[in-house]
Amino acid sequence: MKNLTKLFLGAVSLVGLLGGISAPASAQDAAAAAPPAPDWALAGFIDVQSDYKFRGISQNKRDPSPQGSLTLTGPDGFYASVWTSTVDWQLAGQNDNPSVEVDIYGGKHTDLWGVDWNLEPYYYAYPSANVAGGPTADYFELQNTFSKAFGPLALSASWAWSPTFSLGGGTGNALYGNATYTILDWLSISGNLGHQWVQAAKFNNSSDYTYGDIGLTATYKSFVLDLRYSGTDLNTATCGYYMGTTHACAGDVIATLTYNFNLLP
Repeated sequence: MKNLTKLFLGAVSLVGLLGGISAPASAQDAAAAAPPAPDWALAGFIDVQSDYKFRGISQNKRDPSPQGSLTLTGPDGFYASVWTSTVDWQLAGQNDNPSVEVDIYGGKHTDLWGVDWNLEPYYYAYPSANVAGGPTADYFELQNTFSKAFGPLALSASWAWSPTFSLGGGTGNALYGNATYTILDWLSISGNLGHQWVQAAKFNNSSDYTYGDIGLTATYKSFVLDLRYSGTDLNTATCGYYMGTTHACAGDVIATLTYNFNLLP
């Protein structure tokens, strides 16, 4: 936990130092000349990750995961989205159980004295999960995110609450934050730090845990390449409650290649 905290604080310190560098004038001019956003828009992306990690834990046996998403954006800050990915938790020792995750979520952005508040109901679905009569793998979270940009530096803080976590885990809570600094108009550095609580963890030889990551993101036209180190403070024994696959909670470098597209307008 201490190493992860130091890693994140080091990223924030670097972001702070870089904050003294002015953004390129061309980027500032482009932002000022940007047309107003349309009332309705439909956009999406497809990507492949070398390992799909959720809050620091591998969801796909540390194997590559193709993913995709669509988001419909409406007036007054409302939006609705669907996102999907391959997964493999190996529930009950079975490969590809479940084999797919489908997330359905929406929300609204509200301006609070210059701070963006995003209230987001979020549902995680695992339609192929075979739980053999046990608690469902599906679960719901209510997520609140507060974010603000300070020139090229963007900060956010989030709280996610679940009344019943996946597989009957009881109440779940997560607190997490992000710091992103735009170095150039095509390159940024970012870090995430979070802490996850699951009520049933302490009754199953595990505990709450801290996770974090740091990485670089490069964009070229509609393509985005992200490279980052991600890890948790869980060891092999305590990781077993959250994920039964080998080394699911160990730190490693994740590569993600994304293609973004617009369908409307």
